[in-house]
Amino acid sequence: MFRLADAAGLSGLVLGGKTPAPPNNKINKTARSTVRSIPYAIAIDTLAWLVAKQQAGALIIVLEITDQSQSLLSYRLPDHVLNGDREVYLIAGSESAGIAPELLAICDQAVHLPMFGQNTSMNVAVAMGAAVYLLLAQFDA
Repeated sequence: MFRLADAAGLSGLVLGGKTPAPPNNKINKTARSTVRSIPYAIAIDTLAWLVAKQQAGALIIVLEITDQSQSLLSYRLPDHVLNGDREVYLIAGSESAGIAPELLAICDQAVHLPMFGQNTSMNVAVAMGAAVYLLLAQFDA
């Protein structure tokens, strides 16, 4: 995720839940030094942290297939986000459990990547990479 944040020019990362945080040998290896250049916050209570951001005006989007989620191939960010008037947080869950129900309950939007093959999910890092770039493409449109 640190490399993705760097490559996509994101302003930073929020690490919550059971996500490992630096210093961590696995992160050091996979981040290829971006851990030193990408700002990150550690949310001890992820729900409270997100609610506070949401109350301050941030848009909370979860990447999860639900009955209400929209395909990222057709999802459009709100105009006030595209105008740069609002922070956006894209939340990914764990590969085994997905997004915690309490986070799903407070999110503003749920989006998903359509699955055309036999599998019903993909690796979180791959999914986040695709999702981030699909969302970023809307700023260039």
